[in-house]
Amino acid sequence: MRNFNAYFIINLFFLMLIGVSLAYSYFFYPNNHPVNCPIKEITGKNCASCGFSRAFSSYTHFQFREGLSFNKNSLLVFLFFNLQFLYRGIVVVLITVFRKEITSSVIKWDIVLSILTFLFAFLPMLIN
Repeated sequence: MRNFNAYFIINLFFLMLIGVSLAYSYFFYPNNHPVNCPIKEITGKNCASCGFSRAFSSYTHFQFREGLSFNKNSLLVFLFFNLQFLYRGIVVVLITVFRKEITSSVIKWDIVLSILTFLFAFLPMLIN
């Protein structure tokens, strides 16, 4: 039972972290972000994730073309975080509201699928 409590806490943590990040993206619309890219500040060059904040802001306002113009790799990463947010929310609701017991095989599949979707979303940034 202890592992499942840890699983619940981890899911709740990621649900809140991703939720706060999406709220940040929504409220600081593209050119109003208070934090600049430290790599670009130091080197003067764009990093692989430059433009992600502005792109995510655009996506949260359903401006997908505008978001892609900030960084072409941002849409897959944005979708990854939204899928994770949705899944973590479902897990938290199942455990708290419906008192569903999560089995170790579900946790193992969660880990495998999360790693695979992470690689699918982030590998294009490393390849380019």
